Amino acid sequence: MLGSTLVLPQAGGDITLVKINQDEYSSEYKFRNSTSMYVAKIRHSNVTKGVDKVKYDRHNFEVVQTIFAAGAVAEYERKFYFVMENLASDTSVAMADAVADLAIASTNAFLVSLGGWES
Repeated sequence: MLGSTLVLPQAGGDITLVKINQDEYSSEYKFRNSTSMYVAKIRHSNVTKGVDKVKYDRHNFEVVQTIFAAGAVAEYERKFYFVMENLASDTSVAMADAVADLAIASTNAFLVSLGGWES
């Protein structure tokens, strides 16, 4: 079970989100200061795929940062999320680890390329 806080490590300083809600298969964490708010949501579900109706576990992690309006700049949001789907019996996280490493390798070059509409 995850703890009562989540820490998002950022170059400008860690953001510590506090758990504000937990249901059977989901939880929500929040951080707020005078300039922005972060909300992280964790959700778990099952999906059925294919003609054989194979059941997969689905795990979703989402963070939304709301930057509050300041002067002439209107409020806006940033969002990042990922989804993992696998058989319940498949405990490998090797691919998820590789994708996470790709995203931050080479000074975030892959993320910068995505933001530049490269494909």
